[in-house]
Amino acid sequence: MKTAANTVPDDRVLGYAELKNDLLFHRIPQGKRRYYVERPLAIGKEQALAFKARYGTDVGAICRDRGIRVNLNERKGTIGQIRFRAQIELSDKERIITLYRSSMEELRQCAGVLLPGRSFSLKEVTDIHLAHELFHDLEFTELGYTNKRLDDISSLSLGPLRIRASVTRTSEIAAHAFSRYLLDLPCLPNLLDYAYMIHSGTLTAAEFWRQTYVWAKELENG
Repeated sequence: MKTAANTVPDDRVLGYAELKNDLLFHRIPQGKRRYYVERPLAIGKEQALAFKARYGTDVGAICRDRGIRVNLNERKGTIGQIRFRAQIELSDKERIITLYRSSMEELRQCAGVLLPGRSFSLKEVTDIHLAHELFHDLEFTELGYTNKRLDDISSLSLGPLRIRASVTRTSEIAAHAFSRYLLDLPCLPNLLDYAYMIHSGTLTAAEFWRQTYVWAKELENG
């Protein structure tokens, strides 16, 4: 799984990058890291291919068919210093996906930073986020949350006391895989988050490629 500079990182490397954001990453046994990357990738891909065979790739139509209301908000999605582009509200009465147009336009403008020669339309960026939230709706209504379907880990040990918890970021990894394979993307869409960081100056391209090499080696040794 060697990752060279200027080569798009494969699914497992980008899935591992997402896993490293889990608050309990340090508690994951090294020998199970691949499990928490490969299983959610497989779950997301399997669901995406089933949906594509049944509905095609019109994510908006899939949402309408499932009774999900989609709200396009013209503002930036921000809470304090945290910026987000989409969110889903889930309840037994109503399911609503809100997409923040201004934030997605920012992402569209920098999406090609790590994919030279590949531009994205606003609709493509919108569909990526819509598909991501659609997967979380599937988890809520049918599948069960991905993290709950996988093995728990020991989150705290105090003498004889053992507390176990799930690895919540696996749900995000599965949602990324769902978007990628439903929409025939060239890679997991969390690559766009790194493109945005490079574009906004919080990460250099050289550091990103160095990190992908480190992630690939860590996963190989996991």
